[in-house]
Amino acid sequence: MQEQLTIFFSTLPVSSAVGCDALRELRLYAVFDSLTALAYCSVALSLVYFTRQGSRSKIGRLFAVGLFACGAAQLMQVWMLWHSIYWLSVTLKAATAVIFLLLAAATIALMPKALTQLTLNKTKDLQKMLFKQVEENYENPDIHTGEFAKQSIALADPETIVNSLNEQLEKEIADRHRVEEKWQLAQFAIDRSADAVFWIGADGKFVYVNDAACSSLGYSAEELLDLTIHDINPDFPETAWSLHWKVLKRCGSVNIEVHHLTKYGRIFPVEITIDHLEFNGKEYQCAFARDISERKRIEAALREREEEFRSLVSNIPGAVYRCSAAGRSSLTFISSGIEAISGYPAANFMIQPVQAFPSIVHPDDAEAIEQFIDRAIQTKQPYAIEYRLIHSDGNVRWVAEKGQAIFSPAGQVISLNGAIFDITERKAAEDALRLSEAIANNRAQQLEIALKELRETQSHLIHTEKMSSLGQMVAGVAHEINNPVSFIYGNISYATQYMKDLLQLVELYQTHYPQPTVEVQKYIENIDLEFLREDLLKILSSMKMGSDRIREIVLSLRNFSRLDDSAKKPANIHEGIDNTLIILHNKLRARSEYPEITIIKDYGELPLIECYSGQLNQVFMNLASNSIDALEDACNQKRRASPRASLTGDSDWIPTISIRTEALNENSICIKIADNALGMTEDVRSQLFDPFFTTKPLGKGTGLGLSISYRIIVEKHGGTLTCSSVLGEGTEFAIELPL
Repeated sequence: MQEQLTIFFSTLPVSSAVGCDALRELRLYAVFDSLTALAYCSVALSLVYFTRQGSRSKIGRLFAVGLFACGAAQLMQVWMLWHSIYWLSVTLKAATAVIFLLLAAATIALMPKALTQLTLNKTKDLQKMLFKQVEENYENPDIHTGEFAKQSIALADPETIVNSLNEQLEKEIADRHRVEEKWQLAQFAIDRSADAVFWIGADGKFVYVNDAACSSLGYSAEELLDLTIHDINPDFPETAWSLHWKVLKRCGSVNIEVHHLTKYGRIFPVEITIDHLEFNGKEYQCAFARDISERKRIEAALREREEEFRSLVSNIPGAVYRCSAAGRSSLTFISSGIEAISGYPAANFMIQPVQAFPSIVHPDDAEAIEQFIDRAIQTKQPYAIEYRLIHSDGNVRWVAEKGQAIFSPAGQVISLNGAIFDITERKAAEDALRLSEAIANNRAQQLEIALKELRETQSHLIHTEKMSSLGQMVAGVAHEINNPVSFIYGNISYATQYMKDLLQLVELYQTHYPQPTVEVQKYIENIDLEFLREDLLKILSSMKMGSDRIREIVLSLRNFSRLDDSAKKPANIHEGIDNTLIILHNKLRARSEYPEITIIKDYGELPLIECYSGQLNQVFMNLASNSIDALEDACNQKRRASPRASLTGDSDWIPTISIRTEALNENSICIKIADNALGMTEDVRSQLFDPFFTTKPLGKGTGLGLSISYRIIVEKHGGTLTCSSVLGEGTEFAIELPL
């Protein structure tokens, strides 16, 4: 007994007990046992798969367990060839035998029941088909009684009935196979669906669940079929199930988000589509559940990112926006910063807006903004624009907007993203800066003008002082000359009369005393009394003419000086021009080196002009003097060009000054003074009225005459003084004076 126990619990491997020659056969034995174990397991797996598709799942699973046990026993035997445990080997053999005995007993016990059930099912099916055919023949009899009788006879004939039943049975089996095939395909698709599928009865119990439902909840199909919807769904309590059933029955279909509870206590969100159905007189609810844990996690992450984005955006000193391709009238997002800019909350401009964003844009800027943004979209470039918004309090605020269009791969506009910043303070600062710059520039211009005016005034004062001194001197000289001239002029007439009386007395003496004494006769011969009598009256006439000339010159000097011009007075323009020409007579007459300058007067009918006549005479003097100087320069140049023509007087050119006056209209007159000298270039003409500008040699001109003349005409009298010149032909000055 002890020896048997020792052998039973021995751990000596079989490979060590046999010789080296039998080791090769032992290995071959191990390979075949392994293949046998693999075959057992393969058959067992096949039974598990096929029994899941049929109605005899218990028998199939029972045989599968037995085959798995046989496979395990075979593998253990292979293992024990090298690691032998005798008692374990014996135990496995005994366990395998017991399992097969139990399988045989179970199979024998189930066999009569299975055969009976199969027979009953076939008998019932045949009876149903027979009664159905009889009922159809009875309900739809043929019009001819003969055919109905034949059918009745056929039905009454047992052989005919059996044949008919066999045909119907074969057809029914074929149809059933096709239906079962379609059902298996549909069942396979539902079982392999990624969504969990539940069929639920009116009591809340599961009628059917697919593999996805089992995988998601951690239960087997049998365990789930023993549970109710309330066990896995805490959102559907048993107390509210009746109400839920009625509501869903009325709605027909709903799509909701709920939570499922797994076998291990984990709760996860699901999206369920539930349909209420009726089948074979019974009501069911079919639920398709999809795990949305990942989606919820992504949504939570998106919400978190959105909160971060909103927090970031809310700290930006401005408003960030996004709008659809329709433009800024359809904003999908705008940050709360818009309230500080416009005074309106951001919600006013969102989807289904209370007001469109363009409604607060200044009307004068709206069209330009749209055109600018459309141009940027067409060129696919960012845009930056400044415009005005109408604040809720009615004030106008300046904003700067920067944005860019987002395009799809096909080039279509998806959205517009951008930011708006309040630049009202910057605009105010820029306006203030521009205003200060304008003020500074204005002051600089004023200073420049003042400096220019100061220089002109200084030169004018100098010239005026000179002219005033000259006028005073001329007036004084004229006054001093006028007294003796007046004395001479006034006594010449008396002296002439006296001389005539004395000569008449001499004639009377000669008449009454024709023979004078010798002494008187000699004196008459010495003085040539006849010549003296004739020449004395001529001398007195010449003296009268000279005194008249002196009086005219003195009068012209007095009229030219006009020291009493403190206010405008009516004056004769022609008289002023003539007085000027009288003063310039010495320069107009012929001299040794210059020919006489011809004066052509073309005076029109002019009324008296309200003016400062002395200042106008000064203008006439300056213009006439410049013309005389220009003619003298022309003479010099022509002399240098053709000395012979100048000396012999054969030249056709005659120096001429033309003076023409006319009334332009009822309100103004024009005075034109022209010469036929050499003219001037455009560069010289453009600077002609500038102070201190002169083309004359040093010491001959100061450059102030025309500048002062321009100020007298333009500033003092409100007229115009222009110059036109053709190089080589001459120059013309035109004065327009208002009446």
